[in-house]
Amino acid sequence: MRVFLIFFIIVFINAKNFEIIKYVTNDKPKIVMEYQTLPKKISSLILKDTKLISHYSIDIKNKISNIKQSVNIKEYNGYNYLLRVNYKNKSLYVILYDLLKHKIILNKIYKIATFNIYPFMVHSLSYDINEKLSFAPIDWIKRKIIYSIYMAPKEQSIFLADITLTYRKKLISGGLNIFPKWANKEQTEIYYTKLQNQPVLYKYNIYTGKKRRILSSSGMLIVSDVKKNNLLLTLAIDDQPDIYLYNLDNKSLKRLTDFKGIDVNGQFYGDDKIVFISDRLGYPNVYQKDLANGIVSKIIYHGKNHISVSTHQNNVVISSRETHKEFGNNTFNLLLLNKNNDFVKRLTFKGKNMLPIFTNDGSTILFIKEYKFNSKLGIIRLKENKIFYFKISRKIQSFDF
Repeated sequence: MRVFLIFFIIVFINAKNFEIIKYVTNDKPKIVMEYQTLPKKISSLILKDTKLISHYSIDIKNKISNIKQSVNIKEYNGYNYLLRVNYKNKSLYVILYDLLKHKIILNKIYKIATFNIYPFMVHSLSYDINEKLSFAPIDWIKRKIIYSIYMAPKEQSIFLADITLTYRKKLISGGLNIFPKWANKEQTEIYYTKLQNQPVLYKYNIYTGKKRRILSSSGMLIVSDVKKNNLLLTLAIDDQPDIYLYNLDNKSLKRLTDFKGIDVNGQFYGDDKIVFISDRLGYPNVYQKDLANGIVSKIIYHGKNHISVSTHQNNVVISSRETHKEFGNNTFNLLLLNKNNDFVKRLTFKGKNMLPIFTNDGSTILFIKEYKFNSKLGIIRLKENKIFYFKISRKIQSFDF
């Protein structure tokens, strides 16, 4: 805890060259949706997904007797596509017509084992619609989120959710379970730290419930990034947090930073570099280290108060502390930068906006907005210039996507 308190004593940002995010409305393909039978929860989430994707619009019009009945093109003037759906026996039957080309472009059945996982079924449908309309891929909408929340004093549980937090399932409870991190691309296993007499790192299968002890530490122990069988860890040996590389195959632990201060939040950056946050110049900033030659350098030269970081190619998003109140709440905003120029875009404007994560394609940023004792999952669609929030009635400690 002392390390975290020291880490958050940082300096007010001196910001310039900001670009304020603008909200614009563009012409979008219009879809009219008809249904045979459809639970309201499913139709509501279809509309929520549509807003989140921001590539097309959907209007729900009327109930029909059969989704396979003939289509009278003249009835759908002003629309580009006709979406017909029917839910029956835990299956969603879908037909998507191109009204301009007079043909079916999607005819598919989505099946689920139990109704409570319907959000993932809807997200798969939204993904397919987006693909059939030839927009940029949105693989992120089908991914799962793992997060740890504060339940009570000395009690933090880990939950599984969809991207809209509509589906939520408690996976791990009892004691302090923190810093969950996906262990593989398939999202079948996670790493997490359990605080016992000392921190212990576990690997946990979300489907079987089986867990395996990886290692323990006398101080801080956090998995900050995963690349195949290599883990980037933040370990505090002798009260000094540094970045380590742990190989699961041979169980080797290699120290990557050795600074008499704070080095945290290491992330793989390309094939031979890592990025991390360090206070080696007296204030926390984003650095990179070339693992081949060992050279450490600042990755950006904007601001002096970086709390967390995520990268995608040359783009960097940081959470930066912008006020320094001794008492009361401080403001943390997200800034989007390019490490090769002075471009800066402010993505948020007030509150505590923390823990940004780029999606794999770099099109979207997920983050946590804290308000009092509650949290919101924020989703920023960069090209579309839109921000969406999904509430949770407790405070999120950490999450991964």
